[in-house]
Amino acid sequence: SDAAPEVLFYLAREGAAAARRAVASNPGTPAQANRLLADDRDEEVRAELARKIARLMPSLPADTSEKVRALTIETLERLARDQLPRVRAILAEEIKLLDCVPRRVVKSLARDVECVAAPILEYSPLLSDADLIQIISTAEAHFALTAIAKRRPLSASVSEAVAEALHVPAISELLANSSAEIRQQTLEKIID
Repeated sequence: SDAAPEVLFYLAREGAAAARRAVASNPGTPAQANRLLADDRDEEVRAELARKIARLMPSLPADTSEKVRALTIETLERLARDQLPRVRAILAEEIKLLDCVPRRVVKSLARDVECVAAPILEYSPLLSDADLIQIISTAEAHFALTAIAKRRPLSASVSEAVAEALHVPAISELLANSSAEIRQQTLEKIID
């Protein structure tokens, strides 16, 4: 953690896989090296970087230079588009509760495969009711309905959209969700 930024950048570029993994997990790694590692050929390097970059986002100091902030966000965006669902899933799990990440990253992950999208759909504070209703109306995968039904709190309009989808496991989760606002007419539709 006390290595010079130049050394960490050199190891990120030229080091063996184990060294690159160590650099990827090091919170002291400069933003340029993090961005370089986001394109690393070793999936373990990218997985370690996904864990770290998400943890760095909330603690980026206010006086961080615009270039460092831009590189950190670029790294986050690159990992959100990683070819491996495992890397994207790690990132989604790490950022699911954050409100300091770009909304476009969260919206992209919310439309991904189940292991990636589910934590974002269930927890992300950056998804509005309108976003959730749109996802419900276009959801081809039923896991999205179930994940949204588990959100806490869940507004009446989103609850109604889940109920209208007529997906039994999602409706079961909705009814089990003590923080879900469910209108009387929505309950009547469910009963019918």
